[in-house]
Amino acid sequence: MTSPQHKLWPDNDLLASLCNNDHSAFEKIYNKYWSKLYVSAFNLLRNRELCEDILQDIFTQLWLKRTTNKIDNLNNYLLTSVKFQVFKAIRDGKGRTDLLITEEIINDPLSPENFLNEKELNRILDENIEQLPEKCREIFILSRKNHLTVKQIATRLNISPKTVENQITIAIKRLRLNMGDFLFWLLLFLYETWN
Repeated sequence: MTSPQHKLWPDNDLLASLCNNDHSAFEKIYNKYWSKLYVSAFNLLRNRELCEDILQDIFTQLWLKRTTNKIDNLNNYLLTSVKFQVFKAIRDGKGRTDLLITEEIINDPLSPENFLNEKELNRILDENIEQLPEKCREIFILSRKNHLTVKQIATRLNISPKTVENQITIAIKRLRLNMGDFLFWLLLFLYETWN
């Protein structure tokens, strides 16, 4: 969990400083996000050492590519990185052993054998998205399916960016509650793969 002090460091300022080789900005990013990212990875993998390795790789790459990465939203970038590395670990057999059915889908989501699984998973995700309140659903779809940024959604709907962030948070919480953490993240990961 981030401390109130971390809120004093806006992500855009930290990213700008990071691009200018500011090691203290990197440390602030690390301190601000490490716990949140660790919990996200651990909820799926249940393997402390593997989660720590994944986070080390992500933060190492963030530092090494600090001048070439074009990051619009640091939070989304880091969470997407964790999600990708977690599912890569599962695919490579490094994760939990109780995920054998989904590993098959992850290994080759486009194979003919998995076409019905794809349709079924998309149906489950769509059904759960339909249960969201109207404005929340619209914002979530613009964010996750149309890949618009918070700023773009706010401009399009003539609302504040903070409202957009709040509605996305509400949508994610409700979907995770209805679908369970693993299924929720798996569906979002596979949706990006299939599209």
